[in-house]
Amino acid sequence: MEIDTSKPHIGRVYDYVLGGHHNFAVDRNAAAAILKILPTYPKWARLNRWFIQLVAEQWLDAGITNVLDLASGLPTQGHLNDHLPEARILFSDNDPVSVIYGERLLSDRPNMRYVQADVRAPAPLLAAAAQFFGADRRIAVGCIGIVYMMNDEDARDLLQQMHAFCARGSVLALSFVALRDPAAGGQLSDAATLARVNAYPRTLDEMTALLGPWRVQACRPLVEWLDLEGFMTEQEYEANPFEMLGVLAQH
Repeated sequence: MEIDTSKPHIGRVYDYVLGGHHNFAVDRNAAAAILKILPTYPKWARLNRWFIQLVAEQWLDAGITNVLDLASGLPTQGHLNDHLPEARILFSDNDPVSVIYGERLLSDRPNMRYVQADVRAPAPLLAAAAQFFGADRRIAVGCIGIVYMMNDEDARDLLQQMHAFCARGSVLALSFVALRDPAAGGQLSDAATLARVNAYPRTLDEMTALLGPWRVQACRPLVEWLDLEGFMTEQEYEANPFEMLGVLAQH
């Protein structure tokens, strides 16, 4: 795999703000620039990671043993493998650094695998998933921290293909960004550009439409899911024009 260390990658920027070490100077520089625009970015990153952990505990209680995680980043900092050690988990990411380190970190976990795949073209990922899970398609799909970097067409296609692949009884967890002030989208867009991605905030109705056949069971801000009243100061909250929400859906 070819690793380009001349440009930042959102997954490695994310790793850095979570306190990880699998990143390069270009990623740390991008993070520093993002923090000038969105100083609470590390808190939003932690909310996403804690939501993954909350969801993992719910999946464990529900007896789910198959997990397909999209745009996983590195399986560190309390990822699914820490909370579902006995589950069959297929991690995926388009960043070769995440894949290489992920494979190493999971080398002693025969029930887990990491593949390189781009969620904007999910056919190779689904082929790998078919091989990994076999005929057992009752799967929990992790789609946390990704759809707000995908345009409507790509997000709709991904979610529909995931639904077609999974069997009845499957579940999906997803996070997305909603603007509190529609006029303030430029702040979010500027921050995303520094990590070489685009930002696509959406309303709940817009997100529900993209989910298509998935049935939304619950949607609320991540701070409410995690019962973190006071996690952000009033000043921090007002300085950010968006909200991060979490969705749980069923097949």
